[in-house]
Amino acid sequence: MRGMEIGMGSLQAGYGLDGDGYIMSDVALDKIDNVYFTCIRESVEELVRLFPHQLHSVYVYGSVARGEAVAVKSDLDLLAMFNDTLGEKELVELKAVTKVLSRKYHTLVRDVGIAVANYDYVVDPANYYEQAFLKELCVCVHGEDLREQFGLYKLTSEIAISFNGDIHEVLARTMIRLEAATIDEFKILVQNFARKMIRTYYSMVMVRSQIWSTRLHEQSDVFIHYFPHKEPIIHTLQKWIEEPPINRELVLDLFQNEGKWVTTNFEREAHITS
Repeated sequence: MRGMEIGMGSLQAGYGLDGDGYIMSDVALDKIDNVYFTCIRESVEELVRLFPHQLHSVYVYGSVARGEAVAVKSDLDLLAMFNDTLGEKELVELKAVTKVLSRKYHTLVRDVGIAVANYDYVVDPANYYEQAFLKELCVCVHGEDLREQFGLYKLTSEIAISFNGDIHEVLARTMIRLEAATIDEFKILVQNFARKMIRTYYSMVMVRSQIWSTRLHEQSDVFIHYFPHKEPIIHTLQKWIEEPPINRELVLDLFQNEGKWVTTNFEREAHITS
């Protein structure tokens, strides 16, 4: 597919990769806009306060780490690395902190999200491909930077599956949460899962395209090139990210149908190389 052009022609095989085909990370500490550092620092301080002995390190990922965040519309995405697995009580405390931070900084970010990871799991060689996420998409803002322990990554089916092979579990969990959500919670869940769907679609064709991007609009264009009949679905998901609907039946129907299609076809499609 070398020379293949997609969309406006800026996306071609080799896009986002170096001359040897390795992923070129587009995140960096100096790309983070200064306006976000107060929120980042307070988030880290809260994590240290809650988990003084368990917290190993903290990372920023997503649009803030790429320097592309849009005030109020973008999330502050954090990954907290812990030396031990958190218990149920600790996870509840963590969720409460994210809600407090999200309310405090609502004029800056749409939401403050803190994902969790376990140190032993991350450094286990058996999980090497899963750590492409940490290596290529994250920026360390506190503690030991584990990214230095991982080498270069090429676009492989192992990476595609490690990024979004959990779509079946995420779909099941999201459908349950949507059923019980308040209107405000419903909107956030719709936005989050719409993003997850687009990223998963892209992961299905990542390897054959040999195009690396973490931007949703570019990921959408790559997927549509291979599955043009899905373009209306992609456009609907993009619209929902910007303006989530409150029609539960409409949302549940689309997520259920598309989720079933993705979970059925994901692994087979992710292994196609040309």
